[in-house]
Amino acid sequence: MHTPESRSQDVLFVNGGAFQHQCATSPGLELGDEAEAYFCGIEDIAFAICTGQTLVFDTISGRDLAEFGLIQITTYPRPTATLLSTVSAYLAHRERPPVNSAAISAPTKLYQLMVLAQDDLPVPNTFHLARPLLADSYADLADQLGLPFILKAVNGTGGRLNYLIETEVDFRRYLEDPAHAEVAFLAQQFIPNNGTFRALVLGRDVPIVMHRCSTDGSHLSNTAQGGHATLFDVDTFETDVLCMAVRAAALMGCEVAGVNLVQDRNTRQWYVLEVSSNPAIATGAFAQQKTRAYSAYLRSKLAAKPSVARL
Repeated sequence: MHTPESRSQDVLFVNGGAFQHQCATSPGLELGDEAEAYFCGIEDIAFAICTGQTLVFDTISGRDLAEFGLIQITTYPRPTATLLSTVSAYLAHRERPPVNSAAISAPTKLYQLMVLAQDDLPVPNTFHLARPLLADSYADLADQLGLPFILKAVNGTGGRLNYLIETEVDFRRYLEDPAHAEVAFLAQQFIPNNGTFRALVLGRDVPIVMHRCSTDGSHLSNTAQGGHATLFDVDTFETDVLCMAVRAAALMGCEVAGVNLVQDRNTRQWYVLEVSSNPAIATGAFAQQKTRAYSAYLRSKLAAKPSVARL
C-alpha cells in the first residue's frame, strides 16, 4: 500500500494559460501564504513507465505531479483527452486525483501501460514526450531504452505506425514525416523475441493462445502486417503467464480481451504489451476455434444468470 508523502499546498493548473493571464492582469486568486500557483500545458507533461515504478512530471517546473497539493484541469484542447486518462490513473495511484478529469479521458496504450506497471505487471520501459521535447531526446532515449528501440503511435492498432529505431536517422525520418505530423508517439524498449503471443481471455479463462511471428524479418508479428500465426496448446503454456493475461484484462475492466505477450529470448522474462478490448473473434486466424470458445463462454454466462421469479 502506498503511503502518501508530505506534499506542498501548491496548485498546478493544466492548460491554464488564459487563466494565468487573467490572474496576472486582475489579481484575485488567493491560495494562502503557503501555496503557489503553477501553470503548464498538457504537452508540457512527460511520462516515464517501467514495471512497478512510474513517473509523470511537469517539464516546466521539473516537479512530479504527485507533489502538488491539487491539479486543476482548466480547459481541454487536443491532445488533453488522449493523455488525461494516464494522468488520472497516475494521480489516483498516488492518492492525488485531479479536478475536472471525469468523463474526459480516453484509453490509450499509454494509459494501459501506466495501469499495468503500477500493479507490478511486467511491461517494457516506456516514455512519452510531446513533439518538441521528443525531437531532441534521441540520445537520452537510446541511453535509457537501449538500441534498437520502438517508436509507436499512442493510438496505433494492428501494428500500424510502429517502427524499429536503430539510428538517429531512422528516428528523425519517422518524426519528420509529414504524414506523422498529428501522431503522438511512445518510445519503448524493444524486447528481443521469437514472436509474440495473443491470449484470448474470456472471463477468468484463457481458452486460446496464438503464437505470431513475422515472415519477412520485420519486428512486427501482427497477422494484419503479414505475420504468421500458429495455435498453441494452452495445456502446456506457462500457468503464471496465463494468469498474467487474465490479470491484465481485469485491470482494464475487460471480461473479453486479447492480451499480447512477449518473452525476452535472452532473459526468458515475460512482458505484457497490450490489452485489446475488441479482439478479433469471428475473423482473422483460427476464427472457428475462437468463435467456438466464445460461444461456450456466452453459454456459461447465460447459464449462470439468475432466473427471474414469475408471479
